[in-house]
Amino acid sequence: MFNFFEEIKGQLKRVDKNLLSSYNMVNLSGKILYVEGHLGLTILSPTVIAFKIKKGRVEVEGKGLYLSELSQNTLKIEGEIKRVEEF
Repeated sequence: MFNFFEEIKGQLKRVDKNLLSSYNMVNLSGKILYVEGHLGLTILSPTVIAFKIKKGRVEVEGKGLYLSELSQNTLKIEGEIKRVEEF
């Protein structure tokens, strides 16, 4: 099975190792945010969803936000995504 993140990491092995973090995130047109490597949710509302990562947390702001998928280490947020920030 094709794994998007593993393919990208494989291509970047010759690049600075600091580019590869403990989590991966893809934002698709500000409508879908796919995250691999989260460590749990901290905030869940229609305007803010926040989750822990290895070295801090990530906060997603927008309108009509909801979790369409949630597993032990992956999540998918859908809605109108306005801002994604790592703390």
